[in-house]
Amino acid sequence: MKKIIAVLLLAISASACADGYRHRGYNHGGHYNRGYNYGWIAPAIIGGAVIYGLTRPDYAPTPGYIQPPVYIQQPVPVTPPYGYHQETILDNNCNCYRTVLVPN
Repeated sequence: MKKIIAVLLLAISASACADGYRHRGYNHGGHYNRGYNYGWIAPAIIGGAVIYGLTRPDYAPTPGYIQPPVYIQQPVPVTPPYGYHQETILDNNCNCYRTVLVPN
C-alpha cells in the first residue's frame, strides 16, 4: 500500500513542471522573464518529506505489527580428527575463550 501511495505522489509531484517554462504571459515580444524560477523547490521538499515518511520502516510496535522471528543458531558438535583433541584456551588478542584443535 505504501508503494502505491509513493508512486502516486511521485506522479503528482512530476507535474510540478520543474523546468521553469510555465507560460504565464511574461514572454512578450522578446522580453523574457528575468525573475526567480524557484517555484519547484517547495513541492520538491514536501514531496521528498512525504516519500521519506512513507518509505521508512516501522520501528515502533503498532497494533497488528508482527515481530520478525528470532533465529538462534545452536553450535554443531564436531568430533576432532584422529590425532587431535579440542581445548578451550584464552586468546590474548580478543581476551576471549576459543576452542582450538591441539595435537595429541
